[in-house]
Amino acid sequence: MDIDEDDEEAMMRKVMGFSTFKTTQNTKVPGNQIYGVRKEKKTVYRQYMNRDGGFNRPLSPGR
Repeated sequence: MDIDEDDEEAMMRKVMGFSTFKTTQNTKVPGNQIYGVRKEKKTVYRQYMNRDGGFNRPLSPGR
């Protein structure tokens, strides 16, 4: 049983629920405008050791 390449591809599209195999590269896709941006926040360090009053006390609010 030799299956033709086109028949095999058509059967695969039918099983997956696609009408065609195509690319979306450089095209606008509806509903794809929702996104977020990850912004790196600069780390602010506070002195914990070697400070007035010793290190075993609450940190002063630096912000």
